[in-house]
Amino acid sequence: MFCVTVKTANGEIKKNYDNEILISKALDDVGISQHRPCGGKGTCKKCTVNANGKDVLACITYINTDTYIDYTLKDDNIQSLTDGITKDFLKKPIIDEGRALAIDIGTTTVAWYVFEFPKGEIIAKGGVVNEQSRFGADVISRIEYAKNGGLSDLKDSINSQIDELIKKYNPKKCVITGNTVMLHFYTGLSTDKMSVFPFTPETLFGEWRDDVYLPGCMSAFVGADITTAVIASNMTNEKASFLVDIGTNGEMALWNNDTLICCSTAAGPAFEGAGIKYGLPAVKGAINTVYIENGEIRYTTIDNEKPKGICGSGIIDAIACMIELDIIDETGYMDDDFEIADSGVYITVGDIRSIQLAKSALRSGIDTLFYESGLSYDEVESFYIAGGFGNFINKESAAKIGLIPAEILDKVKTIGNGAGAGACMIVQNTDFLEYSKKLSQDAETVNLADNPYFIEKYIDNMMF
Repeated sequence: MFCVTVKTANGEIKKNYDNEILISKALDDVGISQHRPCGGKGTCKKCTVNANGKDVLACITYINTDTYIDYTLKDDNIQSLTDGITKDFLKKPIIDEGRALAIDIGTTTVAWYVFEFPKGEIIAKGGVVNEQSRFGADVISRIEYAKNGGLSDLKDSINSQIDELIKKYNPKKCVITGNTVMLHFYTGLSTDKMSVFPFTPETLFGEWRDDVYLPGCMSAFVGADITTAVIASNMTNEKASFLVDIGTNGEMALWNNDTLICCSTAAGPAFEGAGIKYGLPAVKGAINTVYIENGEIRYTTIDNEKPKGICGSGIIDAIACMIELDIIDETGYMDDDFEIADSGVYITVGDIRSIQLAKSALRSGIDTLFYESGLSYDEVESFYIAGGFGNFINKESAAKIGLIPAEILDKVKTIGNGAGAGACMIVQNTDFLEYSKKLSQDAETVNLADNPYFIEKYIDNMMF
């Protein structure tokens, strides 16, 4: 028998083991959910911990002797976005009195809102890291994990988080939104058929399960989170408008004369720091803005802490500044890794390529939806950006690197956590139950995998 001692900010936790164990499993056992974007393959190097005075990767390091892990050197508290913007609407709540809960299961974070009726006030809200992140940063890596026997782990992980909220607030009814994969994991449904063409989900939801309503998804990779974000944006009351949720899975929808078309691009987790050498989620000490002042690079960090990495909004800013200063050319070439001022944080050649791939996938999806609809960028009234990452990016920087079209800058409207806001609207007005179902069922999905225009634009949009 050997003892594993984990030192945290709240003290030390000890646990005994008889057999060899991965450090990551030992951390899980004491309630520490690390951010492991690669899903435990040892490639992202984001799970480094100090064990017996040595830095090691928790996901691939086995221990079989007494081990002391100093976790006070880590800070994995990701800043999550709960606030969303909605239009005014009538109130016809799903319950007459008592509490109801709205939850947005995001790939990275879980946001929640507690309503008290009949007043209809939000009495509590919050956001936490989606504990599934230890099984992979994006839906693709988690689908792979599920396919290899990990479905119950994924289901138990998210259900334990939601069960805690239910036990704490005792709601009579819940509305839970999320992308199609997240809702499959929550309900314990297999995602195996979503990993191979024609990418068929077990269900697209739009139904009550006991006292929980799961809004309808539009397709395998355009989920209920987009359905509820569309409701929150009120975009269908405009003649033509566009919405994109910029994240690990770039989902988007275009409204044109009573027709909603949508698509999803596999942007990957680069915008959230995964696959970037110094990349971090939005945690303390992450560089979150980069700008030019008197010809010199300057930066800020989250909570003004000492820089220890860079998050997605900072990466977009940094590359925009590097383009402006001719540090990289339009192809993405640069002579050597570039340090952001004196931060000790570098943008590497590999980072540039990762961002090029991610931004090209997302921008090409935008271009393709407009092409398929026959609309020009000038014709849309609003260009809505939803999601945590989208809420914090500098739109000028995003246009500078070609992530979003420069032509729509004056039409950009950020709506924060649109998915969560839309779920809250369903809680507050039963009319949105049927409306969300109709939206998801009527939406047309554009398949990008074999779309010639998307493939052409994907090559073009690799350029800065």
